[in-house]
Amino acid sequence: MSPMTYSEWSAIGHSNGWLDVRQSDSSTSVEGAKDVTIRAGSQRTKLLETYASCVYSITDEVAGVLSGLAEKKAGYWKRCSELRRAGYIEPTGEMRESSTGSMQQCCRITEAGRQALASLS
Repeated sequence: MSPMTYSEWSAIGHSNGWLDVRQSDSSTSVEGAKDVTIRAGSQRTKLLETYASCVYSITDEVAGVLSGLAEKKAGYWKRCSELRRAGYIEPTGEMRESSTGSMQQCCRITEAGRQALASLS
């Protein structure tokens, strides 16, 4: 599967307030956001694929570990938050203990998340 294009993430990002630039900002600001969005899109795709592959609901921390993003010290928790805001993953109401002992919510992929992944192929 190939990651979503910048244009696809940009449309979602601007509509949900993810991109920290306005569409009317200078070209340098928009280009800077584009660079970040492409990398972030790749992380979102890896995380969404991870949620899709799990039979049970998982925490953001587990998604980060299973996707390999936690090992890279990537901000996977931010990407998970963005996926929740987009409606691609959703909380199940279940809580699990994290590696630091704090309770974290568990999430699962939604039908919209599955459709987003299917559109990549």
